[in-house]
Amino acid sequence: MTGPWVAPELLAALPVPWQFADPVERGKATRDLPPDPQQRAEAVQALEMCLPYLVDVRDRYGDETDWGLPKAFFDDYWFLLYARLKQSMPTLTDVTPERVRDWAEEYLDADDVFGATWTTPPDEVVDRIGRSWAFFIVQGATESLVRWLRQVGPDHLDDSERARVVDLLKEASRRLQWRLTIITIPAVLDLGGPDEKDYFDRLASEPGLHEKTRAEAESVSSFIDRPHERSRPSRVRRPPSDRVVSHAVGPGAAANTGSGGQGSRVTQPAP
Repeated sequence: MTGPWVAPELLAALPVPWQFADPVERGKATRDLPPDPQQRAEAVQALEMCLPYLVDVRDRYGDETDWGLPKAFFDDYWFLLYARLKQSMPTLTDVTPERVRDWAEEYLDADDVFGATWTTPPDEVVDRIGRSWAFFIVQGATESLVRWLRQVGPDHLDDSERARVVDLLKEASRRLQWRLTIITIPAVLDLGGPDEKDYFDRLASEPGLHEKTRAEAESVSSFIDRPHERSRPSRVRRPPSDRVVSHAVGPGAAANTGSGGQGSRVTQPAP
């Protein structure tokens, strides 16, 4: 049985341009969105839907997952396949079993990638590719949402909106994959301020968390202890680890790091 890979409620809450698959296209389209009440409400609602999905992914698959796809799918063929995935399924709404199957039939070399001889991809292959591509889009959308809310927050979010976003990020950061926590934890500082230091300290000492999540929380807590840096100008400065955000370009990048996967990364400046 294949699809659907995200709940209809998530699709409804994640409008274009947030659900664009291409990070560059999504970044250009969302960077200049006006922070008016409608856009702010849509962004908060989208975050409310995306975070539980990503928490569920981590609960099911842990911090590292290859989605049951062969290593060659990501290591040897990813950049070519990635361009064709974006072309065939440019938004989250497009990620359907029918579209994935058509894409696999047209672009996948079953023998090279899977060591198989099928011409019509089996359901389990369609399911694994669909899950991985849907995750890639939702993860990217969440990163963009957090960056946008963080950017507009100091001047445009009202107190209730800011408190809601901080609560969402604090609750989720304990249960997200570490590649997202290095984005969400600094956002809690920017939107919640130094009063969140106790939260960062608890996070940094929580033994069940990934070491990079704990390290990010410790870095942010230490940053709060340096008032001479925090006193520069109006907005709280970002800790060094968040000045540049590494965005994994493949949904299997978690499986690649440590085995040549660093070559499959692009860096994007944080807002």
